[in-house]
Amino acid sequence: MFSFFKNKVDPKAKLKKILKGYQLPSFPAVVMQILQKIRSPYSSASDVAQSLSLDPGLSVRLLGIANSAAFSPINKVENLTQAIALVGMSQLESLVLGVGVAKGIPKQMCQWHDPAAFWLTSARRAMLAHALAQILCPAKESECFTAAFLQDMALPFLACHRSEEYDSIFKKWHLEGGDLAQLEREVLEWDHAEVATWICSEWGLPENIALAIKNHHTATVEEDHETLGPVRLVSILREDDSNDGVDEMIARAEELYNISPDKMQSIIAPSFEQAKDLARMIV
Repeated sequence: MFSFFKNKVDPKAKLKKILKGYQLPSFPAVVMQILQKIRSPYSSASDVAQSLSLDPGLSVRLLGIANSAAFSPINKVENLTQAIALVGMSQLESLVLGVGVAKGIPKQMCQWHDPAAFWLTSARRAMLAHALAQILCPAKESECFTAAFLQDMALPFLACHRSEEYDSIFKKWHLEGGDLAQLEREVLEWDHAEVATWICSEWGLPENIALAIKNHHTATVEEDHETLGPVRLVSILREDDSNDGVDEMIARAEELYNISPDKMQSIIAPSFEQAKDLARMIV
């Protein structure tokens, strides 16, 4: 259980209540094994490649991502060892973690949840947060990528299993914008960021990622963990093409971090282009 949980929070009980008895699927065991191999200081690229080969679907996705616009290889990447060398262990962990989470998230269409639009927006947040981290916090690039990609991981569960209370919140957020967590707290006793930490706990995801997700709508410092600026900024993005939050995000970037609108535009365009390949490959 995460150290930042207070008052003896029981994630399993919380999720059962919030999701009306829906049983959260188990995190894929093979993905967890691969993550353990990646994190081991004794693992070589060939060791990790061998573990990855146990999951053909994940291997194909990784090769596709390595050959995508996100990494722009000079020559075609033809095997897992080459892909690992190009992507790097830290970014590889982020990608594998993202695939593992994607396997457990609802894939059915629900009111206010279109899986294709959800993952494209998630990929846009991830690529943009990674680019912004190069400006704001270079040592946190991979953490920003992962937390931005997974920050709204609770929303498909809420859209599909809590729709009676949640539909009005989704509608207001999509049509009017604003801070989703604040809209939730006006109606409910929790918000999607808190629900996501319960899911992270149940799936055994890294505590630093769970904490970054928990704080992505705040500017507070908690447990010696300051909110990651890139993760906070990209949380403004929405799935609605007619009201996607880009203008609002650009204004906030200048207000909070003194990043000019021209600089933001120069980052957004390539990040969104790279996100197309990531969204297709990650799921």
